[in-house]
Amino acid sequence: MINAWLPACVSLAAADWLAVWQGWRRVGYLTKPATMVLLLVWFGSAGHFQGSLLTFGIGFLFSLMGDILLMASHHYFLPGLGAFLLAHLAYILAFNHPQPQLTPVFYILGLAVLFIWLLIYSRLDRAMRASNTHNRMRIPVAMYSSVIALMLLSAFLTLFRPDWQLPAAALAASGGFLFFISDTMLAYDRFVRSFPRARFWVRVTYHTGQLGLAAGALLHVLS
Repeated sequence: MINAWLPACVSLAAADWLAVWQGWRRVGYLTKPATMVLLLVWFGSAGHFQGSLLTFGIGFLFSLMGDILLMASHHYFLPGLGAFLLAHLAYILAFNHPQPQLTPVFYILGLAVLFIWLLIYSRLDRAMRASNTHNRMRIPVAMYSSVIALMLLSAFLTLFRPDWQLPAAALAASGGFLFFISDTMLAYDRFVRSFPRARFWVRVTYHTGQLGLAAGALLHVLS
């Protein structure tokens, strides 16, 4: 699972975080998508896209497309959001193949994630309602946040599934949680109130989240 592409990917991610921290935008235009390219190369070379790894790989590819669209121009925000929505749908499909049994844990975790989603989205929705600029984003953000909440639930459920070993499930659940946190911070900074070093923390949790998802998926399939 570990080959030369993994440290190269991590090193490039760290370089991207430094670029964001220092405000080197031109460097970031290269390092952010290049990090996802190397993640895809590592993921493919380690797992050869066998089984559910192909679906995860499609999710990483859509994430790369989303990165490029969001960096290109603010006019491409909705297409970028759509690309990431497709990425999360791919992760959901990959996590739920084969379909898990609906145990009491599913309903308990489902209610917990639903409660968290309602808290977060209600705050975002109030801010968007009060803004003439962001009011039109209410429906897209509602759709996207619902899908990423389902991805988070799917990732957490691996911790309680007999077909997932604990180390792989812990990596996948951590990755899903970090990705969820990244998008939540991004939405809060964009629609509610900006906070210091937002782009840096969004980028760090985004990359570590993607790495967690990839490592968890590889360990699950290859172990």
